[in-house]
Amino acid sequence: MLHNLEQHQNANQSYLEEGVTILELADRAAELFEKQVASEKRRLLDFVVSNCRWADGELMIKFRQPFDLIAVGVTKSIRLNAAEGVSNALHPLEYTPEDSNL
Repeated sequence: MLHNLEQHQNANQSYLEEGVTILELADRAAELFEKQVASEKRRLLDFVVSNCRWADGELMIKFRQPFDLIAVGVTKSIRLNAAEGVSNALHPLEYTPEDSNL
C-alpha cells in the first residue's frame, strides 16, 4: 500500500511539473511564435488551435485543451482588471458561441 501511495505522489508531482511547463510555454508563446519559420508557425497553430473562422469581420478562435482554459482565465483576468481600472497590454480574446460554457 505504501508503494501505491508513492506512485500516486510521483504521478501527482509529474502532473504539476507538466502543468507549470505548459503555463510557461503559454506565457512565451507569442515570443516563440515570432521567431519561427512559416512551417513551424503552422505546426504551433495546429497544436494550439482546433478551428478558426471569420464572423462579422472578426477572427473567431477555438482553442484545444488545455489552451482553452488558459484563454478563458486570461480573458477573465483582463476584464476584471479593466473593470477595476488596471491597464493591461494583453487584449481579451473572442470565443465562438460553443465556447461560452467554458
